[in-house]
Amino acid sequence: MDIYEERKDGFLVLGLEGRLDATNSKMFEDKILAVIDEGERQLVIDLSQLNYVSSAGLRVFLLASKRLNPAGGKLVLCSLQEPVKEVFEIVGFFSILSILGSRDEALKSFR
Repeated sequence: MDIYEERKDGFLVLGLEGRLDATNSKMFEDKILAVIDEGERQLVIDLSQLNYVSSAGLRVFLLASKRLNPAGGKLVLCSLQEPVKEVFEIVGFFSILSILGSRDEALKSFR
């Protein structure tokens, strides 16, 4: 899995490419918690290039959301590919996380 980072309209966007599973979820966890600890409060996670997510990866999204909520922050996921979207639907993440169809929608949700 690769992680890319960019600033778009003043917000931090992290993008994931490949597979998010037990072998690399710790790398993603370290990255996202580090940016939160550095003061980021509004994060967009672009999943347009993520084609697989395991339970270990799902745990990282929950952890990041729980870390941001008390600080008044917000985590928005966007652009899920169909296999990843199905997993998120099965585990009920659409009811507990902010998940939008596109990066533009995600960025607009902060305004």
